[in-house]
Amino acid sequence: MVDGYRQMESTVIYDSNGTEIDRIARENRELVPIEKIPKSLQNAFVAIEDRKFYTHKGFDIKRLAKAMFVNISQMRKAQGGSSITQQLAKNAFLTNERSIMRKVKEALITIELERRYTKDDIMERYLSEIYFGEGAYGDQSASKLFFNKDVEKLTLAESALLAGVPNRPEKYSPFRHLDNALKRQKLVLSQMLKFELITQDEYNDAVNYETKIENV
Repeated sequence: MVDGYRQMESTVIYDSNGTEIDRIARENRELVPIEKIPKSLQNAFVAIEDRKFYTHKGFDIKRLAKAMFVNISQMRKAQGGSSITQQLAKNAFLTNERSIMRKVKEALITIELERRYTKDDIMERYLSEIYFGEGAYGDQSASKLFFNKDVEKLTLAESALLAGVPNRPEKYSPFRHLDNALKRQKLVLSQMLKFELITQDEYNDAVNYETKIENV
């Protein structure tokens, strides 16, 4: 399944009965090679989404177990435990169907992605797949939309804000809920500091940086 992997070229819209009602010719997505993606952005996603990304083989078992315990205890999905590779497997190859079979497929694709690709390859593909809201797919499109600049020119503060959005794009949209986005940004920065992905001075500079959002 992963042999023919490439980003989707179009978005299909269905009605409640599963009938195709429209097709958008192309998603708002631009592909950027890993060499042009700031390390600050990569580290921001690692800190907030999958801190063991570079050491696990596709699954963070402890994080999965913790998420399962929290969700069962609260009787709702209060915490996610999917790794970056799992998220790529789901976003690139699977639907949002909730079933045991889909979970099995996700696990198998995750294993295959880790076997076939380097961590840099997976990160590059992941950042070009994820949805940031407002019709923007991938880091380059989101960077241009929110900051009017190429992703390679993002500051640490901007990287942290961007990394916080995909968790809940509607809640953390810088256009619609800037206060939420800035609070999430500070959480990302604190996680980066906690896991020693930035220094104290870098953290201080970033939290005091005036993040400017286009059209806000």
